[in-house]
Amino acid sequence: MSQTGRYGVLGIACILVVTAVIVSIPLTEARRAEFLMGNLMPEKAEFSFWGTPNPPGEPWLKSGIITSDDLRKQLSGSEKPLVFHVGVPTLFKNGHIPGSRHIGQASTPKGMEELKRQVQDLPRSKVVVLYCGCCPWKDCPNIRPAFKALQRMRFTHLRVLFLPNNFGEDWIRNGFPVEK
Repeated sequence: MSQTGRYGVLGIACILVVTAVIVSIPLTEARRAEFLMGNLMPEKAEFSFWGTPNPPGEPWLKSGIITSDDLRKQLSGSEKPLVFHVGVPTLFKNGHIPGSRHIGQASTPKGMEELKRQVQDLPRSKVVVLYCGCCPWKDCPNIRPAFKALQRMRFTHLRVLFLPNNFGEDWIRNGFPVEK
């Protein structure tokens, strides 16, 4: 076999392997299409060896999650992130992260419109943290739509506050600062 033929076969084999990996990625069809069209920004597409995004089934990578303790430390530093509460108004009124802005429920058209309005003029490199805390993390109807909207707007330093149970249990009971 000639050099050209060998490299041609190798090239085709590589394309088939890459295609098989992409097709096996357990993403929604929309996310897979975004990846194939280049909209997931390759530098952000951190896949494990088996093609699974981290963490599975979520729109963010592990690097997009911030813990309560890490956020508390950042808020006491000189370069504070911009923090948005994307949950129910009563939760915000009863106590919220100091300096955070209430947007409204990101699962509603009104809340989503307000979120987009609040961030439209921000530099896309601004550190933005989203949180809700209305219910257990896995069931939250607000955090994922808010994250996806800002991701589509190309924010590069976007984080979600990990509150596994709710704001009261995971922030207030830990003695973190609260503003009313």
